[in-house]
Amino acid sequence: MDGKEEGSVELNAKLGAGQTATAVKVAEKGESLHKVPNSNPSAHSNDGPLWAMLPKDLVEKVFAYLPLHSLFQARTVCKLWQNMGISNNLVKLRAEAPSGSPYFPVFFSKGNERGWCAYDHVVHRWLHLPPLTFLPCEAKCILAGEAGLLCLNQSLGSTYSSICVCNPMTKSWKALPPLAHNWEPGITHMVVDRDQKAYKLIVTLTHCVESTHVFDSQQNRWQATSCLPPHFLLWGRRSSAFARGFLYCVALEIGGLNMEGLIAYNVHTGVWTEVHELPRGMRDDPYVLSCGGRVLVVAAQKNSNRRLTSIRIVEFNLITKKFIEVTEMPQNVMLEVFRCRGGWKPVAYGDKICVASKKTLQVAVYDMVQKAWYELPKCPLNPKVDVASFCYGPSLQSLS
Repeated sequence: MDGKEEGSVELNAKLGAGQTATAVKVAEKGESLHKVPNSNPSAHSNDGPLWAMLPKDLVEKVFAYLPLHSLFQARTVCKLWQNMGISNNLVKLRAEAPSGSPYFPVFFSKGNERGWCAYDHVVHRWLHLPPLTFLPCEAKCILAGEAGLLCLNQSLGSTYSSICVCNPMTKSWKALPPLAHNWEPGITHMVVDRDQKAYKLIVTLTHCVESTHVFDSQQNRWQATSCLPPHFLLWGRRSSAFARGFLYCVALEIGGLNMEGLIAYNVHTGVWTEVHELPRGMRDDPYVLSCGGRVLVVAAQKNSNRRLTSIRIVEFNLITKKFIEVTEMPQNVMLEVFRCRGGWKPVAYGDKICVASKKTLQVAVYDMVQKAWYELPKCPLNPKVDVASFCYGPSLQSLS
């Protein structure tokens, strides 16, 4: 990450001295200590500046309230802070500190540098995140992500694929136990329990019938649950959204009316529920996503030349089980961001829905409170990218 990039810092910890505050400011900005003016000779001893002699527990309390990317910048300030490492106490303190908003959308480079970046809606800028070069070269396809963890498909040859989970901030990763041979992942969704420091990975396999398997990190094993209802397959770009204990996906009925609808998987019982038919005009490349506890469907319409003509958003009311129109992207935004070319993906968090273009690397945002569209600056990565369907909130979450 560029050392000059600043995050939004709100230090709720009480700083005991002005020199401590200066040290944290230096840490946040990623500047060298020799650049800090010294007007107080008593602030130094023969061993160095005052902040270099602060007790470890006090430094950890300050570090706990820094944005995580600023924490890693702070560790480059001096050898003492670098050697502190990521202690269990620091992890505990960060878990107790208020969590900031995650970054979204997230772009992954398809190049060998394995770089990626995400947009911070607090400081209004793109942030370059630590490259994924610590992973095996076979781990290339990003399948899912949640609470600072990423799930990747690791291709080990023409006959076998495996899944690995990593934390880019701690540069730790683990390969999950084998699932099956010759499998092709359909839906892959990660659900993290922060209190239990555990996660579940929900995967559907597309062989013969679409079966569902769940990996539990606490038990370190897979469990087969249920298949989809007869004559249904998952559809809609294989997207999924988790809300109120259910995983929502788009399903297609094979035969009969060829109906497309929203289907839900009960994560607790492991059972798929009934299908609710999608509105007309929402069946071309539909994506389903959750936003502040709401379930939304985003779909595009294309003309005969497969050029984008509109992008609509509807909400699935979890009580009435009915679809409600939310918005349609204005034509001027369509022309500016997408230029009528395909390759797009939506992601949402809080009250914002981002629709990102893989062709132009631009993003259109809909604010559901202001009920207005606006555009983000162009993503700074190279032209060949993948766009994640999840937000990324840096964390020190353990993989155990």
